[in-house]
Amino acid sequence: MKHILVTGSTGTLGRPVADLLTAQGHHVRGLSRRPGAAHQGDLVTGAGLDAALAGVDTVVHCASDTRRQGKTDIAGTRNLLDAAARAGHPHVIFVSIVGVDRIPFPYYRIKLDVEGLITAYGGTTLRATQFHEFVLSGARLAAKLPLVFAPDVDVQPISTADVAARLAELAADPVPGRADDLGGPEVLHAPDLFRSYLEAIGSHRRVVPVRLPGAAFRAFRDGAHLTPAHRSGGERWSGFLGGTAVKR
Repeated sequence: MKHILVTGSTGTLGRPVADLLTAQGHHVRGLSRRPGAAHQGDLVTGAGLDAALAGVDTVVHCASDTRRQGKTDIAGTRNLLDAAARAGHPHVIFVSIVGVDRIPFPYYRIKLDVEGLITAYGGTTLRATQFHEFVLSGARLAAKLPLVFAPDVDVQPISTADVAARLAELAADPVPGRADDLGGPEVLHAPDLFRSYLEAIGSHRRVVPVRLPGAAFRAFRDGAHLTPAHRSGGERWSGFLGGTAVKR
């Protein structure tokens, strides 16, 4: 069994990753900025990283400054990799997004830059499609208006549990470079996803598909964020909605 550090271990993906690796018998450390945490550290300042990485075999890098569109992700990853090099060069696995090299969206460009840092270090990058939770948050936000506006694009939502399972496989048998992309089991139209969410919460409001100008939305329309050739066999959107996820 390995000693594994999970960054972003309290986040949407990091939590199931840490839980799964622990269940598999690995010795898992979750990196957190919260005072009193067993492995407290700050990727942005670098504080606590040397202690958190001491004796670690593998790092699963799930942390991302999503609230600020990745503003600190590049600096934080540099600090992590510098500390990893000082700790004996454990393998680092980074979670990215399908299409970051084809969609001119600011957050995606940051992800692509971070991929470059991981490659230079000799780590592994896994690109995944949009999480069920991400699509759900978009539907919830849109449902606050009388008319529910939905992007007129296809989506390939995936369960965080399925992504966690793939990351666990890579942690057990790491291979440097870019792993095969990982997508959800089905490609669906975003307006249909929003309609299914409204049905799940008992709403009959109208969904209006919208198309936005610009190169980024055109790339989404062209399916640059999809990977139909690499579908997971895991949880479908309908199964996700059938759980507790849609409760207000």
